[in-house]
Amino acid sequence: MERIARFVYKRSRLIIILVFILNIAAMASFFRFKLDTDFLSFFTSGNPRAEEFDRLKGKYETGEAIFILIEQKGSLLEQENLQKLFRLQKEIEKLTGVSRVESFIPDEIPVGSRLFQLDEDFIDRHSDILEDFIKANRFLTSQFLSADESKTVLVANLEFDAAPGEVVKSLEETVRSEEQSEEGWTLSLAGDEIIKGTLTNYLLRIIFILPPGAFLLMLLVFSLIIRSGKFSIIAVIPAGLGALWTIGTVFWSGQELNLLTIISPIFVIVMGAADGLHYTSHFLDNLSKYSDRRQLTVATLDMVGMPIFLTSITTMAGFASLTWTEVLPMRQMGIFVSLGIGYAGVLSLFFLPAVLSRIKLPSKPPASRESSLTRSILAASRHKVMIPVSFTAIIIISVFYIPGVEVVSNQLMFFKADSEIRQTFNRVEKHFGGALPLTAEIVSNRGINTLRDYKFAEDILDIERELERLPGIESVLSPFDMVVNINKMVTGQDDYPENPQFIQRLITRIDDEELESWVLDDGLRMMIRTDDLEALDIDKLEEFIAAQPGIRSLTGMPVLFDEMNKLVVESQIRSLGLALALIFIMLLLTIRKLKAALVAMLPIIITLTAILGMLSITGFNLNIVTANLSAIAVGVGVDYAIHLIHGIYYFRKQGLSSTDSVDSALLSLSRPILANAFGLAIGLSVFFFSPLRIHMQVASIMWVAMVTSSTGALLLIPLFYSGRNKPPRGGPPQKVAIL
Repeated sequence: MERIARFVYKRSRLIIILVFILNIAAMASFFRFKLDTDFLSFFTSGNPRAEEFDRLKGKYETGEAIFILIEQKGSLLEQENLQKLFRLQKEIEKLTGVSRVESFIPDEIPVGSRLFQLDEDFIDRHSDILEDFIKANRFLTSQFLSADESKTVLVANLEFDAAPGEVVKSLEETVRSEEQSEEGWTLSLAGDEIIKGTLTNYLLRIIFILPPGAFLLMLLVFSLIIRSGKFSIIAVIPAGLGALWTIGTVFWSGQELNLLTIISPIFVIVMGAADGLHYTSHFLDNLSKYSDRRQLTVATLDMVGMPIFLTSITTMAGFASLTWTEVLPMRQMGIFVSLGIGYAGVLSLFFLPAVLSRIKLPSKPPASRESSLTRSILAASRHKVMIPVSFTAIIIISVFYIPGVEVVSNQLMFFKADSEIRQTFNRVEKHFGGALPLTAEIVSNRGINTLRDYKFAEDILDIERELERLPGIESVLSPFDMVVNINKMVTGQDDYPENPQFIQRLITRIDDEELESWVLDDGLRMMIRTDDLEALDIDKLEEFIAAQPGIRSLTGMPVLFDEMNKLVVESQIRSLGLALALIFIMLLLTIRKLKAALVAMLPIIITLTAILGMLSITGFNLNIVTANLSAIAVGVGVDYAIHLIHGIYYFRKQGLSSTDSVDSALLSLSRPILANAFGLAIGLSVFFFSPLRIHMQVASIMWVAMVTSSTGALLLIPLFYSGRNKPPRGGPPQKVAIL
């Protein structure tokens, strides 16, 4: 470290200029700013579930579906409301990118032996006939009109090549205009594209508010520790620049910010700031000892350089373990945060000493208040029975609750329970089934002729009705149901006709463009609406589909969510195991003592157990965000064990006895360790202000992780190093800066 310190002091101006240039380059990358809210991007290339989803969507050229939920107090079947709904439906159909709009209002209606095209004039004259027809004859009325007739949903099907974002904007304008003009109506939007649009707005708020908020929180924590506003700002600068460089790396590498990578700068700021704090606080402590700037820089780096290096690489290892996951955003976050922590570490070792070697220094260091905290930790460490009992209790309670941890990954879990989008989706599902339907494909190589086969049609319709009896399934629709519906409208008979020629006459009543999205030469599309579909329900559904030779695939967002659940579990096991292995090897290579490496892992094992127990106790789920935190906690939490063990061996080399070396290490390190742990937890508390529910879970979990890992290190590790209290050869316990 001495050679590095001398280089930094000698080349300080060059280092500062180089950092300035890199900052400009990082800021220039903001011209490439893009957000990615597509759930499909969570899967790596080659994932069979994601590929099947894309295949069916492209094969049938089906665009996205957007649900317009309309609610009011009275009946929507009253003449005035029927007119309003009809006009709104036609207005939406005129929007660019909208293929067709489905509702409980038919396009045509039979009256006697004649078939009338529905228009405003017909509704004005014969609303009673239309109302009776909807109540008695309209197929699938229940899918579009609630039982009390006060709620309905219009389904806007977009063109396959439409720009969904632009269509959503047009729909939002139409909805706002309709609400203003129609008193008593409440209109809300639901669907996958609505989730994407809402996430985009939330992510913009997150990237421009939360990282600066984290920076300010860390600045506040540093001010309380260093007790100097000027040096607190200087201490946190490496982490801030590390976050800036991280974002620059994301954009210059051609990547977009997604749900996980957008919080990478926050982790870099909070976790990378510790290095700047360590260097700055000990730099100020050494002011009174060294009058020469060069000696001051060399002495400080010699003292904290190696701990900064070790804690940086262990934290990087925790995040780097995420790169072996099959969930792409988790992999990207692992890469970018690892780089960001590395950037902050390098800046703390080179840029920060360079800056401090050139600025005006105070004549004496800021006064520090002696806290009773270190004495409390020292006193607590004497309870050699209560400590293992307490942590054993934590383990037992956590292990008891761990089996209750649920793995849940879906788009709605991102949002808070009281958010408008979550409540809208819940109301749509309650009255009309899920707004994210499933798609299956019926096996056939006869194209449109398949619909003329009465026996085949009956077999498929029987399968559909069996599907509807499965848990989590609201309704099933296929072209065969359309033929049944038209037959009922024309003849009043609610069954599938047997005569192929008559079937052909009914088929001609289906719009050609709509028919093409349902029937192809080698298959027919089936749509399955869900109702509170859970993972076990999907397993049963897939088993049922697999047993049906007439159906060859099942896909849709709920199936992709289920696939994500499985990948999250695999990623949790893989990344966690890798993180533990990497860190143990690093500890063994750097400390070169097997006992020390094993002892350092103990608080982390307890922390991981506490995190999983906490997930179950609080009702949090294991998902694409919380699954990251265990591996992260390993990389961060082991830092405290490293510092304490390093301090114990340091004092042993000074000639102190086993007990006194532990006491001296606790006196020296307990305050900065707890300051670091609580500072990190306070910094990550900025996630409590996130509009997304899963980000709030991050803050809660990291509080548990930091408190458990820091107190575990300070209270458990001394048990393994405290021998009999022999008189110290080097005098009483000392307080020497190690961090």
